[in-house]
Amino acid sequence: MIEMGVKFKLVLGVFILATGLFALDFALPEVTPELKTESQEFFQNECKGCHRWARKFAAPPMKDNVLQYADKPEEMVKYLMHPTPKHPDEWPAMDITPLTEIQAKKMTAWLLYILKNPDDPGRPK
Repeated sequence: MIEMGVKFKLVLGVFILATGLFALDFALPEVTPELKTESQEFFQNECKGCHRWARKFAAPPMKDNVLQYADKPEEMVKYLMHPTPKHPDEWPAMDITPLTEIQAKKMTAWLLYILKNPDDPGRPK
């Protein structure tokens, strides 16, 4: 019979290992010129109808949205894959087809890049 303290440590160890493996699996792609172009086009076609970078329009400023996820990009990826209304009292639900994991990682990488490089000529207006 395993003591309760030993059992707890075993379960905790397995949890920490599993969490660590998940973290190792999460990585954003490098922001290459091709990724920039692809992401800029996606933004123009799918996001710009409602979002502007730094001001309110038909939706909150994209910069504000990205800032919420600056330290947790994996959460932005999850949100882009499964969008849900964040402030339904203020804004209409986002009317987009959920992104695939690859698409969400590319957009997240680009949006975080733009946030850190505000003078990039490809930054949305």
